[in-house]
Amino acid sequence: MFENILNEIEKSESILIISHINPDGDTCGSALAMYLALKQIGKDVAVVCDSDFNTKLSFLPSFDAYNKYDANKKYDLYIAVDCSDELRLGKFQSAFLKAKYSVCIDHHGTNTKFAKLNYVNTNAAANCENIYKLLCELDSKTPCLNKEIGICLYSGIITDSGNFMNNNTTHVTKQIAQEIEERFDLNTGEIVNHFMNEVSYDVFMLKTRVLAKTKFYDNNTIGIIYFSQEDFKATNTSMSDTEGIINEIRNVDTVKIAVAVTQKNDIEYKVSLRSVPTCRVDRLAASFGGGGHPLAAGFSIQGNFYDVMERILKACRDYVE
Repeated sequence: MFENILNEIEKSESILIISHINPDGDTCGSALAMYLALKQIGKDVAVVCDSDFNTKLSFLPSFDAYNKYDANKKYDLYIAVDCSDELRLGKFQSAFLKAKYSVCIDHHGTNTKFAKLNYVNTNAAANCENIYKLLCELDSKTPCLNKEIGICLYSGIITDSGNFMNNNTTHVTKQIAQEIEERFDLNTGEIVNHFMNEVSYDVFMLKTRVLAKTKFYDNNTIGIIYFSQEDFKATNTSMSDTEGIINEIRNVDTVKIAVAVTQKNDIEYKVSLRSVPTCRVDRLAASFGGGGHPLAAGFSIQGNFYDVMERILKACRDYVE
């Protein structure tokens, strides 16, 4: 299944692994699992991401390896994980696109096949499912799997599947997760509690502050929350701390599309979308130049705040069914 990718890895001495901007548990779990495995087989490997990190992600083994790389070095192979398009690479986009050898391993239906070699499995709830299968093939040739890799992979699966509660979860997702748990004797309760339940005081204050300002529209079928720079300053938080808060809106029983708008600067906003199965928010996001999954997507937008909010609301109304 992964023969071509494994051949590229085998031929390469130096490898750069890239996580997408605004990183989550799946892209970091994928990247760090790859990093640890390639280190095991003796590769000169680095892992990078052009974004701040949510503090929860520091739980992952070898997290401190991020962004310790030679900026002037031309790596033999560039690997993007969980990246649907080249824009998600941030400042590493140019080097990736110029690279002689590049690989993308992803699970987004909106993937643009921007690498020289692409593996895109849209049936996977989390990209860590793809990475596990790849590393199992690698391990069969050169032993490389260990418990730390298992923690990274399991973390990515439970965060992107919503602890197996999201509609993208399949029986294969559960089978792989169980296999990883048993193979590496993981304390899965600790992992789930860390990523799904624990919250810092500062993030709790951000969450309550923003949720109190939620706006609902059209018989409460559309819910919108807004994170301003003022909110971050008042709670000693940052954009990376918004992860998952949108689900509080999506969980309202009448809501069909939930929206989180985050202010990046005076004219630029990051927009995250979550929806019920009848509303394809990947298509909504694509209409703004973004992408993602049918039930979870996002995009960036520029303009006056009130104009931006009006455009987003109008677009949501077009996709509510």
